[in-house]
Amino acid sequence: MKNTPVHRSINLDAQRRPKLPLWPAMALGLALAACGGGGGGGETGGGNTAGGGDTTPPVVVDPQVTALSAALSSGNAKDVTLATVSASVQTELKSVIAAYGAVRQSVYGLNADGSANANSLGAIDWNPTHDSTTLNVLDQGRNHVFMPSNWRYTDNAAGTAKALAVAGTAPTTGARYAAFGGNPMGVPGNAAMDSAVRNTIGWLTGRTSFDNFKVVTAHLPGDKTYWWPHEGKVRTWLNTQFPGVTINGVAATAATDDSCDGDKLNACLQGANLLIIGRQQGPNVSGDDVFPAGYNADTVMSAVTAAQARGIPVLYLHHYRDANTLAARLLEYFGLSVSNNYWSKEGLKTFDPATQPNTPATPADWLALVQRLEANNFTTDWTGCFNDLGRTLCEANGTTSGNAALINEFTAPGKALRSQLRALDAQGVALFSQPGYALEKRMVLLGDKYRESVSYPMTRTADRQAFFQAYFSDFTAYINRPANAVARNLGNFSGLFPATTPTISKLVSANSPETGSREYMTGLYVMPGRTVTLQRTDSGTQGVTVGLNMLRDTTHVYDTYDRPTQLASPRVPLVAGKTVTLTSPFGGPVYLFLSAATGAPAVTVQIDGGITHPVLRNPDNAAEVAAFKAEIASTPTNWVGLTTDFLTVHSNLTNFRKTLATYNDDMAKLVSNMWTYTIKDTYELAGFNSATAGTFTLAPTVSAFCTAQGWDCTGTQHRRDVMQHLISDNYAACGAGCSGNPYDQSWALEPLGWGESHEIGHNLQRSRLNIYGGLSTEVSNNIFPIHKQMMFNKNTLPASPLSRSGSAKAPFDLMKTALATSDPIASMKAAMWTDSSYGANGAVRLMFYRQLVEYARIHRSGTFNDGWELYTLLYLLDRNMGAAQSSWATSAAGLGFGTYAAYPSSMDGNDFMVIATSRIIGRDMRPVFDLWGITYTASASAQVAAYGYTAAEKLLFPMINVQQYGAGVGTPITMTTTATYPAGF
Repeated sequence: MKNTPVHRSINLDAQRRPKLPLWPAMALGLALAACGGGGGGGETGGGNTAGGGDTTPPVVVDPQVTALSAALSSGNAKDVTLATVSASVQTELKSVIAAYGAVRQSVYGLNADGSANANSLGAIDWNPTHDSTTLNVLDQGRNHVFMPSNWRYTDNAAGTAKALAVAGTAPTTGARYAAFGGNPMGVPGNAAMDSAVRNTIGWLTGRTSFDNFKVVTAHLPGDKTYWWPHEGKVRTWLNTQFPGVTINGVAATAATDDSCDGDKLNACLQGANLLIIGRQQGPNVSGDDVFPAGYNADTVMSAVTAAQARGIPVLYLHHYRDANTLAARLLEYFGLSVSNNYWSKEGLKTFDPATQPNTPATPADWLALVQRLEANNFTTDWTGCFNDLGRTLCEANGTTSGNAALINEFTAPGKALRSQLRALDAQGVALFSQPGYALEKRMVLLGDKYRESVSYPMTRTADRQAFFQAYFSDFTAYINRPANAVARNLGNFSGLFPATTPTISKLVSANSPETGSREYMTGLYVMPGRTVTLQRTDSGTQGVTVGLNMLRDTTHVYDTYDRPTQLASPRVPLVAGKTVTLTSPFGGPVYLFLSAATGAPAVTVQIDGGITHPVLRNPDNAAEVAAFKAEIASTPTNWVGLTTDFLTVHSNLTNFRKTLATYNDDMAKLVSNMWTYTIKDTYELAGFNSATAGTFTLAPTVSAFCTAQGWDCTGTQHRRDVMQHLISDNYAACGAGCSGNPYDQSWALEPLGWGESHEIGHNLQRSRLNIYGGLSTEVSNNIFPIHKQMMFNKNTLPASPLSRSGSAKAPFDLMKTALATSDPIASMKAAMWTDSSYGANGAVRLMFYRQLVEYARIHRSGTFNDGWELYTLLYLLDRNMGAAQSSWATSAAGLGFGTYAAYPSSMDGNDFMVIATSRIIGRDMRPVFDLWGITYTASASAQVAAYGYTAAEKLLFPMINVQQYGAGVGTPITMTTTATYPAGF
């Protein structure tokens, strides 16, 4: 018989690290095939039988084993099959789950199934104090949280399962380590906690006998740092638990602080059984943790990694509330990070390990998810999905619970994975260039293999398996890598680009802001699947990150899934001198995000491998405008940028071409309207100023009022230096337009449009200007589009003036009806202000805000121009109140709140508005608020009464729509049960 090649499964993890008894080896599960041979000569392909030589068949490595190994090193999944990656992910997850159970069994003496026996630990107490942290697991495959918090000592309430202790193995050596977010030797718990720490040391060392036990302690706070768990306490604990232990080469009682720190550590570790290390960065010569001579972190880490390579385990004991340089280096090595435990003091109280699941929740959920993706057995029937302003949602949104099966089986574990990967991306982790992260790498590769087959659009019902696999591939998109898989098409987000598309290299320069932060549109575009490299070339130390796209998650996945989700990438840090390599499966515009720096220095970044997309920065430069228009006509990209000092527009190409067509290709007019009405009119109405003098100005009538009242109306509390971003795309995150920064809209930009200023108005909304709280969320922001459109009408006298439907007749009818009842206030409130559904009674509620302007106009005649000064002054007053918290005793009277002895931090909009409008208009406005069914407290009523103003009449100003001015506003009607509404209004 012919000699058949032997296919042998190769354990990839075994190539990286030696096996340890408690950690099951990972196996690929690929088939073994063998057939013996020998004997008679002459058979084709037989062994060398003539000379009686070795007939052992050669070892042939399965090509998929080699392909997977290469993919795990390069991040390029093109040569490995989906089946191989899926099997590898599942095997890795099973190994992780088994290892977690083994750690718990060892530390707590549990049975193999996680149940307790007579020797198991229980009722564990430990308060790590506020000078501690909790641990965050970055590398899920090798780290196991074996001590989750169950108690918050700050408020004596149940804990939130934060990681207090983690056990793991080094990825290249298999050496063990454990990390505690506090120091249980220096800040001990009860006896059961001592036993848990002792057992942790047993797990680390693999020892049951501690004779001739040699421990090295290093970089722990010394005795002089009396408020932290100092090194002397650690030595005392070790000597108590392990009598006869030697510490740093001498008897425990003879050991001294710092004897093995810094460049002495490597020598100390020769022949050691355990290293216990902290985060102390310099010799303990001071009680305030200020050290004149810090240790070299590179030297320390070299000693640690060399010890681990020799199999010496490490126990890391964190102290204080953050990660300094040494802690950060150690935690990076462990695949961990820390969070401050100062406020919550998460700890343990009568903790019973046997009550905890013996299977780690997240890996178990991920295993079930991957198995369902392969078997196509998701059980959701889509019940519980609901319509939210035209968009189908299937997960909880605060009021609706969503589809439980979908959430449990897919979105909850999927989003946990997405958060894990995006956090790594945002930290600049070049995943496939790092040791470890075996599980995360496999998950990313699995998403790659699914993405290769994705073709948009799709629906959740047409092909369930394709739908879920595509959605999973979005969850696992990772950009810190030199290769990436791209879908067959990207739907309506972007076209694909020929491989021959030439790229450019460009040095991008942008100035950091003096305060706040700045988002800079580079004008460069990353093609999907094409690698781009970035290197920061300036020498500044201010924070700089880079990201692709500024889109929120506007993909309507559960309607028509016609583009990827999560298109905005994580923001990756750029550090001077370090090259960052990014490859996106989606592509998109490149943005720099700049932190503040004194003097607004320039940041320079060399970007190689991108192409350009249309961006206009200076509309006053004719050549730049011409080049911008030409690129709009020819760009292969789908995104256009238009940026000013206060508003940046990000539009898809189709929408921007519609905008240009609306303006007959007149860029000057488009930009002029955007500046005059969308930006300047809005921010001046809200009373803002700018760091650049003269950009925004207060009306002289407003300034005069401020001077007369002694109000500060020009201080930095009124500064507006935030860039507002506007996204014009196929969809918005909610409804047709959705506020925020960026805010998004599903229509083409129109600077004079209602929706643009409605959404920006949401971002400027103040709770003190809202009547009945959330009932005016969709109302009080509309003062901005009203004023903008009114001013455009006044300035241009167009043949078809801009208008909004809804006259004063509707509230007039409601008022007449209410006035005829026994309780007009309650009746009007019931008619206008009780329906909490979205947008309910929006037109009549808005008319209340519009009517206040007319009261200001007639009662401040001669000092106000048109009454709109009221809203500027309301915004100024609101900000001044916020600034006056610490000086309330001396500020209250001048602001008009002299009857409030203490700062009214919980004052609602009803109270603020009745007080503030009375103060500004100079009339007692309580009768007007009564007319509109708006209630207020006795405290607010007392403040208005204290002014001693004449009561305002119950008037209604007739108008056919809210943009009316001048003759468009009729003679006010005195509201009675017999009042009549005039014709023509």
